[in-house]
Amino acid sequence: MELRIKPHHQNAWPLNGILIRGGSLVQWLTELNLMGIHLNQADVFPVPGNTANSVYGCVVVSNVKVLDIGRNQYLQSVNGLVYIPERSCLFPSVTEAELRKLTSDKKLVFHPDFGLVELGQKILWEVYIEAPLLIPHRVDSPVPGIRIPGSIKSFQVSCPPPEEVIKSLENESFPQKENEEIKPLNLFEKAKLEAYKLLFSKEKPEGKGGAVQKPILSGLAAFSKSIFGKDESWTENLKEDFEELEFRNQNQVDRLLDFLKNNPEEALKYAIPLDERGVTRGESTPAGMGWAKRWLDFSLTAGSSVSGGSGNVYIGDKFYQLQAQYQQTALDLIKKKEYEKAAFIYLKLLKNYLKAAETLEEGNLYAEAAAIYIKHCLNKGKAAACYEKGRMYAEAIEIYKELNENEKVGDLYLELQNRVEAMHYFEKVVDAYSQKHQYVKAALLSKNKMQNIEAAQTLLLQGWRSDRDSFNCLNNYFNNIKDIKTLKTEISNIYSTEVQVKDQELFLQVIKHEYNKQNELTNFILDIAYKIISERLSVNPQIVSELPSFNKKDRELVRDTIRFSAGS
Repeated sequence: MELRIKPHHQNAWPLNGILIRGGSLVQWLTELNLMGIHLNQADVFPVPGNTANSVYGCVVVSNVKVLDIGRNQYLQSVNGLVYIPERSCLFPSVTEAELRKLTSDKKLVFHPDFGLVELGQKILWEVYIEAPLLIPHRVDSPVPGIRIPGSIKSFQVSCPPPEEVIKSLENESFPQKENEEIKPLNLFEKAKLEAYKLLFSKEKPEGKGGAVQKPILSGLAAFSKSIFGKDESWTENLKEDFEELEFRNQNQVDRLLDFLKNNPEEALKYAIPLDERGVTRGESTPAGMGWAKRWLDFSLTAGSSVSGGSGNVYIGDKFYQLQAQYQQTALDLIKKKEYEKAAFIYLKLLKNYLKAAETLEEGNLYAEAAAIYIKHCLNKGKAAACYEKGRMYAEAIEIYKELNENEKVGDLYLELQNRVEAMHYFEKVVDAYSQKHQYVKAALLSKNKMQNIEAAQTLLLQGWRSDRDSFNCLNNYFNNIKDIKTLKTEISNIYSTEVQVKDQELFLQVIKHEYNKQNELTNFILDIAYKIISERLSVNPQIVSELPSFNKKDRELVRDTIRFSAGS
């Protein structure tokens, strides 16, 4: 029996060998080191050359998975007896028993360059390598210098823990002020207010301002000026005193509502928190409410309250009116781009934690928004997205790892130029897609993010062979091949070796997509299409309706196929 090696489009046996060309031990050791193969992880056999006393190279037999073999060549292990080049096959085919008989159970290497050679005695490295004499020495390392990069490839923002982020807001918006209380009117002040009402009317009922002199006061002012020669400034003093007394005399909730409309920043320091159930906290008696400052500033920390929140407050049917005013005030502050103050209202007064976080996110306060998403909303996904927007990649990566969002982890490692870690997490995603038979998704990730087109093609072929989204797998497989000659070879090989009878019509749909590209392969694909249609015609007469797709300019063919289908 004469054995020969013939080229083949795929490997039929495992790649357990590597052929290193060159006759130098130093060269072999260098190549092993570059491939990451330790000497105790492989058996190395020298291979003679075609001339006497010459060495062609060596064969490395190892089970170590090598990511990059460089300029060397993979060898297939045929039943562990004969090593042949990758993408080749033995001709004629032999069984393992026949192969053992031919080789006498000896390991051989069969290669077009040097023929069939027995792998005899493996190299004993201890004979050729002498361990260097170790000389103890001391190394003094210099202090690391400062290196100025030529270009910035990536950057990220460092972020403290969420608790510290929220706490840091305490004194940023407003300085703390001493507590002050607006006292109710005493008897004398009430009497003075009644007297002022004879002189002033209030056309604008909301808050301070808007008092208008009555005719009686205007007459007194004119009389005073004519008799005593005084100006009218004394009437302004009376007006200010009246407005102050009128403001202090208002109902506390009405006063707060008016104050919110006219001076929201100051009024919010007196604001009453409303809880998430639609009621204020405290007893059901109005006597509990005092007009005192409840907030030192507009920070988002719990410790900024003067009086511990709302205290004992009862506001009765004013609740919804006050809630609506809070919401309107928050919207007004957002329009002014004062996002922290608006967030203060949502978080502390309305107890709407989600809206508070969304407001901070809208204002690009990503660290603060993320802290509230984590602490109050328990939404780590939104927090991670905020960290990502704020380029706080370390915090985002930790959360995405916890959420098993491995593709996002890989994306962020790429942003940090850490390709090794990115590939590790992308590989996890590819494995997960493969286990779910989502081969197209796995291939797209391998191709676009891992830049591994060979792995992508292997996954797509696996999807085709396993009947998992076969059309899209094979369609993407052909679409990834940009060289026309290679594409022609692959279409031919797959049609002859991979397409079974049950796959013919599906394969026809795939090559129809390639045919529509109208390139040099048009006639080649047309021949295959005609062959498939003729073979399937007796089983499925309706397949004749595919002919017009390959002959769009032939109108008579369309009519013929319609008549044929109707007659069948």
